[in-house]
Amino acid sequence: MTPRDIGQLLTVGFDGFEAPSSLLGAIRQGRVGGVILFARNIHDASQLRHLTSSLQEAAQLGSHPPLFISIDQEGGPVRRLRETFVPLPSAMAMAASGNQKAAARLIYLSAIEMMGLGINQNYAPDLDVNNNPLNPVIGIRSFGEEPEFVARWGRIYLEATQAAGMIATGKHFPGHGDTAQDSHTSLPLVPHERPRLEAVELLPFRIAIASGLRAIMTAHVVFPAFDPVPYRPATISPAILGDLIRQELGFSGLVVTDCMEMDAIKNNVGTAEGTFLAIDAGADQVLVSHTAQLQDAAYDRLTRGVINGELSATRFKEALRSVSDTKSQIRPTPFTVDRDEARHLAQTIWEGAVAGVGNLGRLPLAGDLTLVTFSGAWHTPAVDHPEADAPPLVRLLQTHVQRHFALDKDPNEDAIQKVHQAARGMSLVVALDQAIRHPRQLRLLDRPWNDGLIVALALSSPYDLRRIPVGSIGLTAFDPSPEAQTALVKALQGKISPSAQWPITLEVRNR
Repeated sequence: MTPRDIGQLLTVGFDGFEAPSSLLGAIRQGRVGGVILFARNIHDASQLRHLTSSLQEAAQLGSHPPLFISIDQEGGPVRRLRETFVPLPSAMAMAASGNQKAAARLIYLSAIEMMGLGINQNYAPDLDVNNNPLNPVIGIRSFGEEPEFVARWGRIYLEATQAAGMIATGKHFPGHGDTAQDSHTSLPLVPHERPRLEAVELLPFRIAIASGLRAIMTAHVVFPAFDPVPYRPATISPAILGDLIRQELGFSGLVVTDCMEMDAIKNNVGTAEGTFLAIDAGADQVLVSHTAQLQDAAYDRLTRGVINGELSATRFKEALRSVSDTKSQIRPTPFTVDRDEARHLAQTIWEGAVAGVGNLGRLPLAGDLTLVTFSGAWHTPAVDHPEADAPPLVRLLQTHVQRHFALDKDPNEDAIQKVHQAARGMSLVVALDQAIRHPRQLRLLDRPWNDGLIVALALSSPYDLRRIPVGSIGLTAFDPSPEAQTALVKALQGKISPSAQWPITLEVRNR
């Protein structure tokens, strides 16, 4: 066991469009086995190719194995590659469209593009079953709320990704869907008994494993039914990463941790100690995505554990073998992506995903309207660029918008009354953003007269439409991205017809 071997188990992140000299030095020294990229690292395709080449060249100069270069390119709001890259709708938008063929082809084209840019591991698909409307971190990142449905779409995603020679990584094992807390900021707990967890949370992972999934990411979530140790999250649990995933589910691929700088780990056992505990529990690849000092501390703690015998030689060799075997499965496909085809497929999905409730027969919108958008709504740190203030809507509806109000996420009564006065005699369009957590947004829909249409657009959470007033219209594209907002505007204009097909049970309760 050498320092280079220890480094193979660590994947790290950094700031900037160029790798800092300290990171390149760590790679040459063998202290790093992988690098994770975020939007903060990506400017355009040329820069990205140069960046990934410089990282791999550093590994080659040190005579080390090629790096994992990974990314969270799920689609929708969790999409590090935007603008000029292959567009990718959210998981829930893909599922809502029902267009499996288009989705599989688009996912494949996205994976081919990433491989051509030097990215070889995608932390997707999200296999969480989002059966908790109050979930602050999963939501539309999930395909839906039925385990069989999620499993079917998860299989489509992983098979299309791996057909491009890329490593697909299902997450967040054993399930982050039924939580009301975000593990970026707290330590969630799922209290269900084992039979329920077997039937719901584990089913998509079980089917993905049977379908050849090569990597699984852990959840920083506590599961008392799987591990009796109080407040021990799955990421550092031998019962979950050893007994459950390896022995019971028979998974032989790479076990990856979610970022060890998330508060669920950092504020409990700590990033460095958590790194050691995760490898000891059965993880093979540990993510420390942001801070160089914590990355160094994690490497040093792991080294100390190997040297003093805290980490068994058997467990260390298992992790190292898993990393090596998974890297050997990375096989670039010589194929050029047709971006026109990709854009057409994505547009087809976004438009097919638009769904509506309420008095849809009153569409399309006609005449002047008042538009309300919100700023400051809380979004999980997993999202790079939440679409605050909804500028695409303002631009797309500009010929109809008589007044535009950009309000705080929790508008006060004075702001609500000003909107109602301005909207008298015209239609009112309210772009809800996390109204499920900021219910005062819904007060804007309680207009005390009937001289114009009331439309609620659910951008970041389709569950925002559960309590719209009688006579109003609710639309969602299951994705806050600008492209999804374009599809919503087309529905408002009558250019596309909203579907009644939903990947979730909305249970509209008119107020």
